[in-house]
Amino acid sequence: MTVVLARIDQRLIHGLIVNQWAQYLKIKRFMVVDDELSKNESIKSNMRMTKPAGTGMSIINTKKAIHNFNIGKYDEQRVFILVKEPEVLIELAKAGIKIPKIDLGILFDENGRKPISKFVFLNAKEKQDLMTLKNMGIPVVIQYVPTDPEKEYLA
Repeated sequence: MTVVLARIDQRLIHGLIVNQWAQYLKIKRFMVVDDELSKNESIKSNMRMTKPAGTGMSIINTKKAIHNFNIGKYDEQRVFILVKEPEVLIELAKAGIKIPKIDLGILFDENGRKPISKFVFLNAKEKQDLMTLKNMGIPVVIQYVPTDPEKEYLA
């Protein structure tokens, strides 16, 4: 298994992910892990149409992601994990999935979130979850596009 990056981005799959990050990271599989979205066949179908030729896309729930990693389904692929919330990454990491780095993409200014950067707004639980991930030894950075300088997330 080769997870090359995990990104927290409320938009999940969008133009920057497909056109810039995929090429930069040399992605072979996009993995969207979202328990609710994984049940919506219409949205999943639309998301799959955006993937570049030669790449795979999984839109699955957390339990299925853990199972697939544990049975080695992605061992020969460069996987880019996309989630909406940091708590999903905690579950994956606790299940033994090696996440080399977490990038904070777009988290909207809503539900009482406070600004951390131009595109990242976090609430208290998200900040706590990110600290948990950092304490697990996973670096957390803010980088909107691959050409931007990487900034370490400091809680």
